[in-house]
Amino acid sequence: MALKPKIEAVSETRRKMSFSIPNDVAQKDYDTTLKSFRQYVSLSGFRKGKAPLKMIERMYKDQIKQGFFEDAVPKYYKMALTELDKMGIHPINQGALEDSDWEPGKDMKLSFTFEVNPEIELKEYKNLSIEFEPEKVTKAMIDGELSRLQESYATISEKEGPAEKGDVINYTVLKFGGKDVTKKEESSYKIGQETYGKSFDKALISAQKDDEITATVELGPQDEKDKSEKKEMLLKINEVKKVDLPELNDDFAKEIGEFDSLKVLKDEIKKGLNEQISQRNRDQVKSLILQKIIETNPFEVPESFVDNYAEEMMKKYTQQQKNFDTEALAQMKNIYKSYAENEIRVYYVMNKLKELEKVDVTDEEIENEIKQSAEKMGMDLDKYKELYKKQINKEEIKENLISDKIMNEIERTVKFKKQSKEKTE
Repeated sequence: MALKPKIEAVSETRRKMSFSIPNDVAQKDYDTTLKSFRQYVSLSGFRKGKAPLKMIERMYKDQIKQGFFEDAVPKYYKMALTELDKMGIHPINQGALEDSDWEPGKDMKLSFTFEVNPEIELKEYKNLSIEFEPEKVTKAMIDGELSRLQESYATISEKEGPAEKGDVINYTVLKFGGKDVTKKEESSYKIGQETYGKSFDKALISAQKDDEITATVELGPQDEKDKSEKKEMLLKINEVKKVDLPELNDDFAKEIGEFDSLKVLKDEIKKGLNEQISQRNRDQVKSLILQKIIETNPFEVPESFVDNYAEEMMKKYTQQQKNFDTEALAQMKNIYKSYAENEIRVYYVMNKLKELEKVDVTDEEIENEIKQSAEKMGMDLDKYKELYKKQINKEEIKENLISDKIMNEIERTVKFKKQSKEKTE
């Protein structure tokens, strides 16, 4: 039996397929279901499996018809898929039954909806104009890294006198928002961080061991529309500790590594920051170019792909967050769906760019990429290959290199301009 599916485009990615099953074929399959049903029916006056088919059909018509549909419809859909393949139409998800109609003596009418990949046409993807200003290493960044190093080498000792800015307080919360706290756990806080607002830090100044003080905590808004919330806490001060920071000088540089002077240490920090920021700039440029291409060449993405991707991310979220309310879950799902949709658009665009640009990568380039990875880890190439042979995926390396080449080629045609003041703010 050759089916002749009729295809209707509901949208860019959704199709409706309608076809008929000749009555003789449907009737034959229906009779098979009816006979199968008789094997399980017991009627008074007849042995099991021997009751007249007409009597069984009259008594269990609805159940038999449902069983027939459950058995036959998937089979007919599979037959239709074979015809779709000949037509060059390839569903990317399981078709959903939209309509079904059949009565004995008539042809069966069936219709399904399914999704297909979008037909992407990138009319404009070069010579784009994009707002971007590369991030640069600043003195504040270098000083910040130095401060973190300094704090990691700090010595902490118990302090007898009142707390000052820079001291560490170990405390227990006795009351929160006027209510007693049943589970009393010790917390630690460095005065001056202003993590919970200026009032909280101000209340800790001059506190001493065994004091009970009231401090106001400022909690950040849960939503952009909300305002920050203030709560009072009753704290028991368990310890006040003094933090002694080492002096930032040449001796400090020599102590933490093989640096001859503080200047050499700063230069090394700057070098590391330059590498990080350079990578961030490259990633940002790639992201901006792809978003501009998507914006300039809009296309629809399959809803089933978006839903499945978002569901996978939601599973990880719900596993990590045991206590969440329905509203928070709904908000997270919307965020994940938005992210999933964008990621899928990027996937389609990259595939289309590979088709258009026809870039290739040599074995030598792949080998050189592996060599650079080994050098970054300070390892001999052969030893690196042996140790990471399961992680080294040459096909994946090839695909990444092709993507990089394509993006570099497009980037050369892009006109970058300074961000407008409003965007910068």
